[in-house]
Amino acid sequence: MIKIVLVGGGSVHWSPRLINDLLLTPSLSLQSAEYVIYDLNQEAGLKMADFGNKLARHRGLSCSFHATVEASEALTDAHYVLITISTGDLDAMEYDLLIPDDYRIYQTVGDTVGPGGWARSLRNIPVFVELARSIERYSKNAVVLNYTNPMATLTKTFYQVSNLRTVGLCHGLFEVYAVLMRIFGLESENEIKVRFGGTNHFFWMLDMQIRGEDGYALLKERLNGRSFAEVVKELYDDEAGYNPDKLVSNELFQTYGYLPYVGDTHTSEFLPYYLTQDPSRLANYKLKRKTIEGRRMQRQKYTQRLDVYLSDIETVTTERSRESAADIIAAFESKQDFIDVMNLPNKGQIANLPKDSIVETLGVVNSLGFTPLTVGNLPEPLLNLVLPHVRNQDLIVEAALEGDRDKALYALYSDPLCSHLSYPEVKEMGEKLLKAHNRFMPEGIRL
Repeated sequence: MIKIVLVGGGSVHWSPRLINDLLLTPSLSLQSAEYVIYDLNQEAGLKMADFGNKLARHRGLSCSFHATVEASEALTDAHYVLITISTGDLDAMEYDLLIPDDYRIYQTVGDTVGPGGWARSLRNIPVFVELARSIERYSKNAVVLNYTNPMATLTKTFYQVSNLRTVGLCHGLFEVYAVLMRIFGLESENEIKVRFGGTNHFFWMLDMQIRGEDGYALLKERLNGRSFAEVVKELYDDEAGYNPDKLVSNELFQTYGYLPYVGDTHTSEFLPYYLTQDPSRLANYKLKRKTIEGRRMQRQKYTQRLDVYLSDIETVTTERSRESAADIIAAFESKQDFIDVMNLPNKGQIANLPKDSIVETLGVVNSLGFTPLTVGNLPEPLLNLVLPHVRNQDLIVEAALEGDRDKALYALYSDPLCSHLSYPEVKEMGEKLLKAHNRFMPEGIRL
């Protein structure tokens, strides 16, 4: 029997869908596993374990769920560890957004790059160091699946301080697939073939085929002189809160000839213009900020949904989500290949990005572990956009592990969202963020 641990498993956002996926996957190993909900919030953990047990019984499965707040109990002899934590939670994220606002940086998400992503990395890295060492101490052969942002810096941390097989997971590529399926009227993602690469939340479609034909040639034909944004807009009716306005993606496609990740709220944070100096720029590109108030309301809805599930387990969907943790574990257990989006150290899959930096490409998972698929070189114009972020991500991890505040600030100075500020202004903003998160900061970086 295998043991699967959900770290931060009390999360009402992540855990219900991950648990449901795991129990819907036709794998005897998954359906008879021991599941551990490891969360420092005991009440949340117990509630999620109750959900898992009720769902398992409802589906006639033999697996079991229990909750704990103890690392040793959770991690001893674990086979797979899924991470969905956020150090400081929403209260900390509020500082990530509010403090940069005073410096005319209006982040739309604030969880990957920019001042918010910088601060989020620094306060999460010490926790990830401790977690990596605990997993290695109690279950040195465990496979680690990380969902926590910033994806690159936190996945890199595991590789720097442990020998654990670790992958960072994100579903951004499937958002691109969804748009392409609408544009071309496709019935299945299998009709799309892509070669893509970059860093998490900032990747580019370097080549694509639609039903075996040149995808970019077909896209040009389908647009027929209209803009990408115009065509996408008319295909969506904003159902389920989906934002059909792709004005940033449209501008980047027109400028560089390659489609970026079409999640504009993420993509815009990697670039110097869209979110700085004048808030009207966001309105011009129809960029909507994810506010902390909105996140709290969303969490309340997720909590209410979990309560509904617990009172009537039959209301849980029998459709899988787009998260791939269950497929990855099933591939390990069945010794079959599974191809997915993976954030892994660069071993040459993107030839002109630094070795061992975390990059996002397709990869193969099987019983041997994670093997990235080769992309080749990023075109020079795209390299000029991606490379500074990759170097910054490495510098942030280095600074946190060494406890070097100056190095941490060097990374912030170089961030494109800070390009309109003087060095003293960036330092002042950075130090305000460090003070706001002081109790979470690495030793040597605290103020």
